[in-house]
Amino acid sequence: MLQVLECDEAGAVTATYTQTPVSPSDGRETTRIDTIHPTNPKRPWQRGLDVFLPAGYPHSVTDDYTS
Repeated sequence: MLQVLECDEAGAVTATYTQTPVSPSDGRETTRIDTIHPTNPKRPWQRGLDVFLPAGYPHSVTDDYTS
């Protein structure tokens, strides 16, 4: 099984891709890719605010960012 993590610029996981073997009835072995999103999705207003803030805010910026 193969897993690939997708992260934003701040290092937060945005998605996990998992390769899973599938054995169809014709005997040919194939694979499928499943996408798993984090279990704590942001609320709509938080996603809208993310457009105007740096990735990973407030953890990704220095103390002098807001001054």
